[in-house]
Amino acid sequence: MALLKKKDDSHDRLTSIENRLAVCQQYTKLWHDYFRFFSEELRDKRISDQEEQAFFQLMYVLASNQYRFVELAGRYFKDGDGILKVLTDTVSLQAIKQMSDAQYSQLLVDWHTIFIMMNKAIGKLKAEFQAEEAKKKPKK
Repeated sequence: MALLKKKDDSHDRLTSIENRLAVCQQYTKLWHDYFRFFSEELRDKRISDQEEQAFFQLMYVLASNQYRFVELAGRYFKDGDGILKVLTDTVSLQAIKQMSDAQYSQLLVDWHTIFIMMNKAIGKLKAEFQAEEAKKKPKK
């Protein structure tokens, strides 16, 4: 029975609103960092092997944690496939550099749309967290 209780406690901590909020905020920060790689025009820029490797590593972390983010954001975020689409459209900095203006513009729109939805989800999780905290406080 004690083993079952310990397992339930770890599940409760993992799925708590506080943890969900922290994971979603961390993922959204990584999503923002990812954008920094290609937010400026790449056409005339020389892309180093180190930049390409750092970009790939960040993409890997985002792709590996996409499911976790979507699950923990819950009903507040519904475009997990949009994240995957942007990631698959940006296989490397060199590939982004070679995009047409229309493709690049669409990438920026897609990235920003997802970023806005992520932040909306965080806002709703924060409101849920604050409501839960308010319930815990003793009434005077």
